[in-house]
Amino acid sequence: MRLRKRLCAISLASIMLFTTACGGGSSNGSKDGQTINAAFDADPTTLDPQKGSDIYGNDVIVNTFEPLLRLKDGKDGATEIEKAAASDYKVSEDGLTYTFTIRDGMKWDDGKPLTAKDFEYGIKRTADPKTGAESAFLLEPIKNFKAVNNAKTNTPLDQLGVKAIDDKTLEIKLEAPTEYFLRLVPFRVMLPQRQDIVEKFGDKYGSEADCYIGCGPYKLTEWVHGSKLTLVKSDTYWNKDSIKNYQVDVKVINDPTAVMNAFENGEIDKCKTTKVEWINKFDKDDTAEKHKVGLPSIDYLTINHKNKLLSNKKIRLAMLLALDRKDFNKTLFSGANKEAEYWIPEAIDVEGENYRNSAGKPFDSLRSANPDPKKLFIEGMKELGLGEDPSKVSIEFICVNNPQVKKNGEYIQQCYNKVLGINIKLEMMEWPILASRVNKADYQIGYLAWTADYNDPSAMLSLFKSDAGAVNTGWSNAEYDSLVTKGTRSKDAKSAIENYKKAEQILMDEAVIIPVMSAEASFYNKKYLKGSMFNQFSTMGFQTQYIENK
Repeated sequence: MRLRKRLCAISLASIMLFTTACGGGSSNGSKDGQTINAAFDADPTTLDPQKGSDIYGNDVIVNTFEPLLRLKDGKDGATEIEKAAASDYKVSEDGLTYTFTIRDGMKWDDGKPLTAKDFEYGIKRTADPKTGAESAFLLEPIKNFKAVNNAKTNTPLDQLGVKAIDDKTLEIKLEAPTEYFLRLVPFRVMLPQRQDIVEKFGDKYGSEADCYIGCGPYKLTEWVHGSKLTLVKSDTYWNKDSIKNYQVDVKVINDPTAVMNAFENGEIDKCKTTKVEWINKFDKDDTAEKHKVGLPSIDYLTINHKNKLLSNKKIRLAMLLALDRKDFNKTLFSGANKEAEYWIPEAIDVEGENYRNSAGKPFDSLRSANPDPKKLFIEGMKELGLGEDPSKVSIEFICVNNPQVKKNGEYIQQCYNKVLGINIKLEMMEWPILASRVNKADYQIGYLAWTADYNDPSAMLSLFKSDAGAVNTGWSNAEYDSLVTKGTRSKDAKSAIENYKKAEQILMDEAVIIPVMSAEASFYNKKYLKGSMFNQFSTMGFQTQYIENK
């Protein structure tokens, strides 16, 4: 999702793996007798589409903004492209120019017309280095993006390959043909913005309900930080007649058990879980329907490479190999998830071909070369002049203040102490604080998760390119950057997979981050809740959901 997707699953996407976006049914206070009750496990860092990258904000943004195109559930679990703000689009024969026609009747929440110029401004705002957009790197396929996004080059924004030909026509030019580009179009980095509103509120834009404007099926009317958000059906939305529910009330609940209890008690009508005990219980609930979905996300430990201790490759590799992922999965999740001995999750494809089936497990060669993680750790200590006693090493480990994540952190803490003999100091904090510390490189290691924003390995690999700014590791590698770019521009799946495979191996060989697990979630909804979409790349949000015969 976003520092976690959905974008993305922009994303990252969203960002803890245990984010639960749950919809429920209640008619209390509803104008049209339809209200969905929802639960997030953390507050959004911001509702500014360009600046944020976490799943919590993204789950609001997909409902309050209208992209050029949306992704909806299709046949056999895939996604299909649906025209949204664009009534039509064309792609040139050379695959370099995309032309979108803005449909008639598009409006912002205040009734003002939405035009192609708003999309031009929004996309250029993402690319502008002054914005500090965490997911700006996703725009790399667009012509001149790298030059424009690099503050050192002082390249004018007008050089970016995005232009409103007139109020109804938006033209986007690419550096090279990019197979997945249309699947990127629906996400936050390409959403429109009202320049006058953004400039009016400045840094406060997206921080409060009254410092925000959208153009989607719902309007944000209330945001009580750390408590709840309220979305109401928009009267200005071009397709408002298709929206069957009037209101969405989103509570912020950071305890997954509380969310599961709420579903069991009928307080909410939809939830997801990876916990076996809840799965066993809900499987027996004849009022609920189950959908099992592989999540395109990885829980991982981010590493600050600027830290003296963690700048040493042997130290990082020892920590990468010392973690007992199989026991982690068994102890905490009864084996319900997958041990992540890779960075790109199993749910990712390349032009319909499963990436993991072709790429294998990059950990295999690392284990053969380094059978004793503790010995490797001590070698790293000696190279740094820190002696040979791991018990004298203390590492700060930051985690979001979430009961399940705390258990994950405590397991990792104990595992590193047992296998490496080092001391891990666990520090819990609220998500916005953790995100800020990671972005400022004010940490040693931290527990995060990243979810692909679109269905291609580059959605995961681009996160660690030198010019990406979503997660501050302080690491860069020119060969890695080149391989990811080559993968995005490959003419066939075979060559794309080969480039991505080499890039992923570098990521693991250098122990840039420490993958922990990839999840399969069980989604449950009460049978009277209709219209839910379960593909993790869907950008339809709440607009298809409604309650029938409750």
